[in-house]
Amino acid sequence: GKNLDEITKLAVKEGKVRIASALERDEEPLVFKGFYQKYPKIKIEPTRITGADAREKIFTEGLAGLVEYDLADISSEVQEKFIKAGLLDGPFPWHSLFPNIDAKQLSPNGYIVAVAWSTHIVAYNPSLVPADRVPKKWHDCLDPYWKGKFVVDTRPKTFATLAVAWGEEKTLDYAKRLKDNQPVWKRGQTEALTQTAAGEYPMICGSYYQSLHKLLRRDPKTKLAVSFPTEVGASVGETLAVLKGGQNPNAAILLAGWLASPEGQKAYDQIGRGSPFVEGGEKWQFIRKAGAKVI
Repeated sequence: GKNLDEITKLAVKEGKVRIASALERDEEPLVFKGFYQKYPKIKIEPTRITGADAREKIFTEGLAGLVEYDLADISSEVQEKFIKAGLLDGPFPWHSLFPNIDAKQLSPNGYIVAVAWSTHIVAYNPSLVPADRVPKKWHDCLDPYWKGKFVVDTRPKTFATLAVAWGEEKTLDYAKRLKDNQPVWKRGQTEALTQTAAGEYPMICGSYYQSLHKLLRRDPKTKLAVSFPTEVGASVGETLAVLKGGQNPNAAILLAGWLASPEGQKAYDQIGRGSPFVEGGEKWQFIRKAGAKVI
């Protein structure tokens, strides 16, 4: 279709869209419910993919002319590879088609749409951390009070994200001081959060909000709380592209555009992965209440 009206009519005629993303089975109805309400005649057929091997399989099958999905999460490190191989449909005038999408969610080359965000926060056990000790800024993690008893993830995405604003010198200095405070090094958000909720650790300096949100959504009695520091790191966590040769390209465009829209981002809020930039959204409200700024 040449415009949104044509795309919508053709998408309804196609009748379905096959999407490969990181959504878990219990997350799919939460995220897709609004799309079904708006476009009841289009069926979504989701498949969960994770890791580099899944993208490599999509790539090699695409080279062979086998296109299993219409829309797929193509992670940042392989996007150029897919574009150069001619495996992505587009580029598309996303902003013209969906003018309410935040420009931060659209790649300048017109191929990629960001739909899920990772927001970096401090997680803690409210039964173990007094109110006056809850970290309000990242440098609170350097307080000797926490020495030897708090958790830091060995994959430093939190601090790599903050480095955009901090610069290399400040970030490396912070990392050295963080190490000197003798954190418990762990890899894996779910395990660390589960152990924190169980009382093994009081606090995690640098956690994903969506990981904490998932545990609380599945069990509201989980002993976990969140602190949004004065500088909240945010990064794109899922990027969708329309695959060339897919059977339902119009439905793929329509679904990608809806997921990136404010309406779709508020649906992602239900799994803790909405944009912090959408006014009125869950994280937007938390960040505003904390008086924080987004990095």
